[in-house]
Amino acid sequence: MPALGENAADMTTTSPTARKAGLRWHLRTATQDLHAEADRLGQGFDLRSRAGYRSFLRAHARALPALEAACDAAGLEQMVPDWPQRRRRTALEADLARLGAALPPAGRVTLPSGPAALGAAYVLEGSRLGNAMLLRIIQNASALANVSATAYLSHMPGPEGWPGFLGRLEQALPEPTHWAEATAGARLAFDCFLMAMHRERMAPLHA
Repeated sequence: MPALGENAADMTTTSPTARKAGLRWHLRTATQDLHAEADRLGQGFDLRSRAGYRSFLRAHARALPALEAACDAAGLEQMVPDWPQRRRRTALEADLARLGAALPPAGRVTLPSGPAALGAAYVLEGSRLGNAMLLRIIQNASALANVSATAYLSHMPGPEGWPGFLGRLEQALPEPTHWAEATAGARLAFDCFLMAMHRERMAPLHA
């Protein structure tokens, strides 16, 4: 049950050579271990129950707002002009309110400007792909038949979507010179989500 990162079904480029080229594939490979761990932890949330879905949203609320704020502070909008339309904090907060759940404490994240912010955004935008799959589970769950709190999972990033983001990513860093910095930002973003899921599973009923 993927919740973060790119979906394997999104691998539209089938050429082995193309798969090894570009920052996107570098980041995918460099974060594979963290992506697998995020998937493993994500399976611990029962999305077919109201309590499980609420806990899942709270886990994301422990990480996503801080990461979005860090991307804002790092000037991500200068490299990804439609970044304001991609932010999902408001949608996430609205869903939690509809479920009667309090916002959990949000941590603080600091990102250097430039490549690191792009790496973090890669994880945030990749999580949107996983969320689209999770939305179908929510919609088919009988226990959530009357729940309309799906603004976060169904959030649309604007006309450019995932392909547009990837284009911005590759355009900003076409050469490997700063890929290590982008990788550090991506791994930091994954670590934030992993810590958030651990904390929520340890104390799912508390702020």
